[in-house]
Amino acid sequence: MPTAPTIIPLIVAGVVLGSLLVSGKRTVTKKKLLGVSLLSGVLNAASAFVVYTLFPPVTFSRFAGGSFAGATFTGSSTFQFRGAGGATSEPSFILLSFLTGILIVIVVVGAALVYVRYRGGKTEEELEEPKQEEVQEEI
Repeated sequence: MPTAPTIIPLIVAGVVLGSLLVSGKRTVTKKKLLGVSLLSGVLNAASAFVVYTLFPPVTFSRFAGGSFAGATFTGSSTFQFRGAGGATSEPSFILLSFLTGILIVIVVVGAALVYVRYRGGKTEEELEEPKQEEVQEEI
């Protein structure tokens, strides 16, 4: 089974984080985060559908029927290729890709928001300025 594509959710998460850096408030509403993650999931599921359609997984069995009679095999010894079924089915692959698209965006943007909140939303220059002032006061 092909692996779930992850490039689209990472691009969407990058766009969301880029828009956060450009804006001054550095917060995202839950509604916007949910909407963006659902959009990412839908785009990822569409990408998975295209990948599955163009490159379906191939499974095979060793022989295409026949039986063993004594020490000899009666039947064909060629590989029999057939479509994948069970856990490698198309609906489960698309659902997995949809959930992957949603979760990647929520985790990446959520981690970025927690980091910004933990640091208090200060930039690196703002964090370095008090240190320079303390050094000047000591001199």
